Amino acid sequence: MIKRYIKIAKKYFSLGANSKKHLFLLALSGFLRSMMMLTIPLVASKIIDAVTTKDFNSAYMYVLVFLGCSLLYVVFHHSNYVAYGNHAVYTHNKLQKLILDKVTSYDEDFSKNIKSSFIVNTAFKDVGEAMQIPDKLFDIICYITAITISLIILSSVSIYMGIITFILLIIYFISISKNLKLRDYYLEKERKYNDDISELMGEVLDGNIEVKSFNMKEDLSKYLEESKKNWRKNFFPMRKYYDKSIVLSPMILTFGKVLVYFIAIYLILKGQYKVGTLVLVIGYFEAIEERIDYTFAKLNGMSEESISVDRIYRLLNYKNKNIMNFGNVDEDFIDGKIDFTNVSFTYDREEILKNVSFKIKPNSFTAIVGKSGSGKSTIFRLLLRLYKCSKGSILLDDISIYDYTKEVYSSNVSIVTQKPFIFDMSIRENLNLVDSNKKNQEEACKRAGVHDYIMSLPDGYNTKLVSDASNISNGEKQLIALARTLLSKSEVLLFDEVTSSLDINTSKKVMEILKDLKKDHTILMITHKPSLMKIADDILVIDKGRLVGRGNHKTLIKDNDYYKTLQK
Repeated sequence: MIKRYIKIAKKYFSLGANSKKHLFLLALSGFLRSMMMLTIPLVASKIIDAVTTKDFNSAYMYVLVFLGCSLLYVVFHHSNYVAYGNHAVYTHNKLQKLILDKVTSYDEDFSKNIKSSFIVNTAFKDVGEAMQIPDKLFDIICYITAITISLIILSSVSIYMGIITFILLIIYFISISKNLKLRDYYLEKERKYNDDISELMGEVLDGNIEVKSFNMKEDLSKYLEESKKNWRKNFFPMRKYYDKSIVLSPMILTFGKVLVYFIAIYLILKGQYKVGTLVLVIGYFEAIEERIDYTFAKLNGMSEESISVDRIYRLLNYKNKNIMNFGNVDEDFIDGKIDFTNVSFTYDREEILKNVSFKIKPNSFTAIVGKSGSGKSTIFRLLLRLYKCSKGSILLDDISIYDYTKEVYSSNVSIVTQKPFIFDMSIRENLNLVDSNKKNQEEACKRAGVHDYIMSLPDGYNTKLVSDASNISNGEKQLIALARTLLSKSEVLLFDEVTSSLDINTSKKVMEILKDLKKDHTILMITHKPSLMKIADDILVIDKGRLVGRGNHKTLIKDNDYYKTLQK
C-alpha cells in the first residue's frame, strides 16, 4: 500500500509543476495545525483532573491553555488553506502551460495514439484533480504522525489498549487499500469510456450538418449506447468497492473503540486511574478515529487523482516519432530558394516519395499538381519539418532545412490551408497572435484584400469571430488567414488548395493576390484548378510519388499526357 502512494507522489512531482516555496508553507502549516489539535485532549484531561481534585487555579490555567491551543489551531488551519490556494493556482497554471507547449509540438501521428477528447479532458478535469495531490499527501503524513503519537499516548495508559488499537488499524488499512485498488481499476476504465462519449459528442457537433442531412441520429445513438453500456459495466463495480471502503471498513474501528472504552472504564473502577484518564483515552481514540477518517478521505482522493496524474504524465511524456531537432543556423536573411535533391520518404513501410528532385527560384509561383494520394501534401509536410526525408536532401538558400534554428525556420516558412482555423476571438486578437502591431496588421489585410471588408463591419477589427469564424463567409475567412500568414514575414508561402471551397469571384481575387505576392515571396501551391495552373510560373507534376513532368502550362499541355488528364 505504502509503495503505491509513494509511486503516485513520485509520478506527480516528476511533472515539474510545483513551487518549492508554496510546498514548504503547505507542509509546515499542515504539520503545526495537526500538532495543535493533538494538545486539546491532553489539556482537556488536565482540566477534568484539576476540577475533580478541587485545584481550581490549575483548572483555570488549563482552560486558558486550552483557549490558546484552539486559537493557534485556527490560525494554522487558515494558513494551510491560504497555502493550498496559492499552490493550487500555481500548479494549475503550470500544468496547463506544459500541456499547451506539448500539444503545440506534437507530430502528425499523435491523433492515432491520443484522442482529442483525452487531451481536452486532461487539460481541464485532470489538471484540476491532480493539483490537489500535494495537499492530500502532506495531510496524510500529518494525520499518520498524529495517529502514531495518539497510539503512543494510549499505550502509556495501557499497553493492551495500544496493542488492540494498533492491530485494528493494520486490518483497517489493509481493507481499504484492497478496496481502493479495485475501485481505481474500474474507475480508470470508466474514464476511458467517458473519453469515447466526449469524442463522439464532439464529432457530432463538428458534423452536425451531415448528421441532419443524412439522418444519422439513430445509428449514432447506437454507437453512443454501446459506449454507455461499457461505461455502466465499470461504474457499478467501481461503486461496489468504494461503498465497501466507506461502509464496511469503518466497522473495524467501531469495534475497537468499544473494546478500548471497556478497558479504560475497568481500570478506573479498579482505582488505577482518575476520571481524567477516561477523558484522555476517549479524546485520543476519537482523535485516532477522526484522523483515520480524514486519512481514508485523503487516500481515497489521492488514489482517484492518481488516474489524473497518469493521464497527464502520458500526455506530457508522449514521444514524437517524426519531429526532429532544430539546428543552430540563425541566418534570417532568407531569399526563398528551395532545392529538393533525390528526396525519398517512407511512411509505415510505404514509399510515398521516390527520388524526387527539383529547384525553385525565389520570387516565383510554383503549382504542385497530381491526383489525390500522389505525394503532393507530403512535399509540404517535409518543407514544414513535420517529417524528415528518408533519403536525399532539402535545402533552403543552400542550407539544410534541418540546420536552421526553430525561430528562423518557422518565421520563414508558413502555410495557408484550404480550411484555416480561426480562434473564437476578435479579428484583431487573431492577428495579435502573430504580430500585435496594428499598422502591420492593416497593411497585411490590405495586401490580402480584406481590409475594406473588415472596416465595413460594425466593430471593424474588434469584430468577434465565433465557432471557427462561422459568422463570416469562407472567402473572407480565407483572406484573414492569408493576412495572418503575411504578418509572419515568411519568405516561403505554402498554399494547400486554398481556393477549393471559394466562390468564383473570391477565387479570382486570390489569384490577383498571388500575382502580387510572388514579387517578394516564394509561393508553392497545391491545386486542382486549371485556372491557377495557367498563371503559375512553374508546375511540378506528381504521380505515385514521382516527378513525372515540369514546365509551364503551355509546355505541359502540349507534351505531358498525364498533365492533360488532370485538366479534365
